[in-house]
Amino acid sequence: MPDSLLNSPLSKAATHLDVGARLKIVREQNGLSQRELAKRSSVPHSSISMIEQGQNSPSINSLEKILSGIPMTLAQFFVCDPDYSSQIVYRSGELTINQEQVPGIIVHKIPHKNPALKLQFQKIVLSAGADTGATPLISSQHLSGFIISGQLELTANMQVSSLKSDDAFTLSAKHAYRLRNLSSTENCVLLVCEA
Repeated sequence: MPDSLLNSPLSKAATHLDVGARLKIVREQNGLSQRELAKRSSVPHSSISMIEQGQNSPSINSLEKILSGIPMTLAQFFVCDPDYSSQIVYRSGELTINQEQVPGIIVHKIPHKNPALKLQFQKIVLSAGADTGATPLISSQHLSGFIISGQLELTANMQVSSLKSDDAFTLSAKHAYRLRNLSSTENCVLLVCEA
């Protein structure tokens, strides 16, 4: 293992638990029972139970085999932080969906509850012909956007640009802008990050 990894804050935070306690937390975080993990990894249920109870210390090969049932590498197992419990993955039904005041524009936001995260990602769907309006929008944060599908007209400062799928843009905070879907038949979808 490189020295930089051994001396990292993650490594120091991660070493305070024994292997069994760590395995139990990782297994539970992945929604697996001991029996399910045993079945997936082809390791006896009793072995996993004894490891988690601290009655048995697994070899590196045994631990690697058990982790294959999650699946997780040994490196990830030893650097993950069991004290970090914030939600990481959000399924589509968990996203906050806002119908903007402008008709034809829907914004999907990740509803993260971690105050340390300063980034806010949004998926914006502009229906055919949708326009944010003649009055420019002004963001309080920096914006970066990536066009997923469709064609978007971006008016920013003195420049009017036509963007298509795989094009991107970035705007500074307090930058005035306008978005228009140039298509009269297709939605325009973009991924925007506020930072």
